[in-house]
Amino acid sequence: MKFKVTTKETQLGKALKKLHSEGNVSFKVGVFGSDNKMVDKKGKKKNMVMIGAVHEFGTSKIPARRWLSLAFTRNEKFYKELVKTNLKKIAEGKMSIEKSNDIIAITLASRTKAELGKDMPPPLKYRNGTPLVDSGDLRRSIGTKIVTSKGVSETKKYGDDQ
Repeated sequence: MKFKVTTKETQLGKALKKLHSEGNVSFKVGVFGSDNKMVDKKGKKKNMVMIGAVHEFGTSKIPARRWLSLAFTRNEKFYKELVKTNLKKIAEGKMSIEKSNDIIAITLASRTKAELGKDMPPPLKYRNGTPLVDSGDLRRSIGTKIVTSKGVSETKKYGDDQ
């Protein structure tokens, strides 16, 4: 007795092949030198990249006040679920890869902005307020870049820009 087996490529299989052929995608979140154009109310240019770095890593006189890595750590589980959901929608043909990348970029920027200033150790004994959020300059400077085999996107700045 002989059996003949035939296979038919499914929609899921086609979507997975397309995803694989697109290559890796990564996202960069933070303040970028190419977007370092913040000007304060007095017309003075601010170096937001330096301000963001000093707050994240600290200096010899200023303690680190993690804002970027803390935002990612607090939202890591949510991000994983978002990627999983988007991959399913892509496989089902309900979402394009580009749309998924945009949604993830929007979410990374807006969640990072939302976390800014929340429970950020160490407390500052010599100053009232929260320097990272008082003026809103750092929050407005945060963006996301999408990195694919096609190149790096322009900075996407979504979410609360106030």
